[in-house]
Amino acid sequence: MINKIIIYIILIIIISSFCHALNVPYSDNPVYSKQNQINNFLCSIPPDSSSILLETNCWIWHDNENLYFSWEAETDENFMIGKYSSYDVSAQADQLCVQIITDQINYYAYGFIAFPLGNKSDFVRSTSLSLDYDWNSSYDYSFTNQNSKWIVVMKVPFKDLRFNGKPPYNWKIILTRYLKNDDKYYTIPFVTTQMGKDYFRKAIDISINKEIRRNRNFYLRPFSIVKYDLLENDTKFDYESIGLDLSFNPSSSSKLKATYNPDFSDVPIDDETNNFNSKYASFYAENRYFFIKDLNALGVSSASFYSRQIVQPDYAIKFTGKTNLLTYGMLSSKVKQVALGNYIVDSKDIYNIIAIKPSSDNFSFQFTLLNRMNKDYHNEVLHLKPNWEFKKDQSFWLDINLSTKNTLENGTNNGYLGIVGYDYRNDNFNFTLSTTQMSKNYAVDMGKIYEDDYYGWNLNSTLLKEFNNNILRSITSNINLSEEIDNHTSELLERYANFDLNLNSNYHLDFKLDCISVKELWSGKYFNKYQVSLQTNWSKPKLFSVFIGINYGNYIIYTLHNDYQGRYFQLGLRGIINKYASYSITADNMNYFNIPEVDYVDDNYWLANTDISLSLSNELDITTGIRFNNYEYAYTNSDDEYSDYSQHVGFFSNLRWQFKQRSYLYIGYNSANNKINEISEYGNQQAYLKISYSL
Repeated sequence: MINKIIIYIILIIIISSFCHALNVPYSDNPVYSKQNQINNFLCSIPPDSSSILLETNCWIWHDNENLYFSWEAETDENFMIGKYSSYDVSAQADQLCVQIITDQINYYAYGFIAFPLGNKSDFVRSTSLSLDYDWNSSYDYSFTNQNSKWIVVMKVPFKDLRFNGKPPYNWKIILTRYLKNDDKYYTIPFVTTQMGKDYFRKAIDISINKEIRRNRNFYLRPFSIVKYDLLENDTKFDYESIGLDLSFNPSSSSKLKATYNPDFSDVPIDDETNNFNSKYASFYAENRYFFIKDLNALGVSSASFYSRQIVQPDYAIKFTGKTNLLTYGMLSSKVKQVALGNYIVDSKDIYNIIAIKPSSDNFSFQFTLLNRMNKDYHNEVLHLKPNWEFKKDQSFWLDINLSTKNTLENGTNNGYLGIVGYDYRNDNFNFTLSTTQMSKNYAVDMGKIYEDDYYGWNLNSTLLKEFNNNILRSITSNINLSEEIDNHTSELLERYANFDLNLNSNYHLDFKLDCISVKELWSGKYFNKYQVSLQTNWSKPKLFSVFIGINYGNYIIYTLHNDYQGRYFQLGLRGIINKYASYSITADNMNYFNIPEVDYVDDNYWLANTDISLSLSNELDITTGIRFNNYEYAYTNSDDEYSDYSQHVGFFSNLRWQFKQRSYLYIGYNSANNKINEISEYGNQQAYLKISYSL
């Protein structure tokens, strides 16, 4: 009881000390005083509010162009320096983090992280508290590690932040120190992601009283690439081997981003995934420079805009910005006609998006118009999403989507998708209830939807219980229930139920139980699918992390129009060898029981992904990866030629050298080898040299 009273008194003192904004001093030289000093970090993960045992202090000041955070952090024998890594790749180490909130209406934050070996990482934390590491800035820092002191001076350019108005600029900040060995986060003020919007509201108030110099932040990156096809013994270098990326800030709250003839050779090939028995086409996360987000001004998910459909843009342009009460954005991209074999992936379609989002403290309304068109075709979708937080931590929202599609063959068809939802959350419990209706002719060709012509409902709830003891850190349980029902016959299409339970311990050993039950209408009859999985993850912070998962279930084999029992085994191992080298290995095995022997379904196959990274510094590294599956299937082409595929091996190796800020040299090789009729054949074998230089 006495300990709790002491903690409450400490919290009251800390909160009262920050009840008024911290005035950030202006100076061309470092400023170290009690007035701009921040300390008293408290443990937020796990949220026991205990004080950090290692002395940690931070001082803040600014000049005309940058905001400075000077850290002095005590270290001990458990201080983990991690490994060298490229931008936004985890260093697996201790870290210091600053989050800056320049917009107190739209609830998002800019984050900047420092690691012991000089690695850099930045992100945007969204209103949903998720982290988007695809956002990049020109943030930098200096550091020293000596005499049990880790000293870091962060330099955050104002030009990378979006803000409005005149001084005083009233912003907020959150400071965090992460101890990797203990797996604990200490913050000031004490905030947790379970607080919802209060995570942003309770941040430390700061005031910048001097006007910030306007900087347009112009950045041009032309590139040139030479490709050599080892199969055809042919070197390719023509007008399509040259392109450029452009970024420009017309004001402190807007950004223009453009690309011409972008090349993605340096992007690693996608992992092998178990999608051989999928009813739907696979989903792949976006990893290309232009399409990654720098501000979610477009306000749509992959269901409405799935950028991976744009295989190879001819050009693309994006403009985003905000005012005090309005976020806005536009995107336009014309794609090249790309052929994979006899299949045309893109046929010079043009994608366009225009969006605006007025917001107040408790209300927002997203308006987005999406368009995809060609010479004899166009498809438009109007997306409307009002969200009203009518009571603290309780929101009511609508998601209305109206589509029209016109083709020469079918004329004009109109459709709609409507969702009504209610959200509730507090520190330990989150709850969402929604109802959905989609018409038969709803079309969103720039997005990715799986079903149409149905109505249904969805319930999702999460309960988090955290402990202040030596064994368990937290228990999280989640329940997800839904139904989809045919609009015309009221026939059940799918009933889905999922329950999972996560146990996190203080000994780097975690467990997860996942139970899924599905009643699904397929090929004119109902099937009962189920899956029970148990997963465990154990890590030794300085050595490795191992993941093991075992799943048993009853699966529908869609090509056989029947269900069969099976076992799915997963194994993963990743770790740091030393500060120069790291590795990641995953292996999955799928085994179906008692299915008939047919040419187009494999009852036992493996998938594997291996990545090895060798880093001489944060600016120079070599990444090598292997992708493997031995799924066997037969294929007959249009000429009735029979082929038996039994193995696929993909390989890539990329050397990256950052010889100047935002300027890179890439040298790489990639190949794809398939075993067809017991003979290994290369489907692709290519080497490349790419140079991009920022002006």
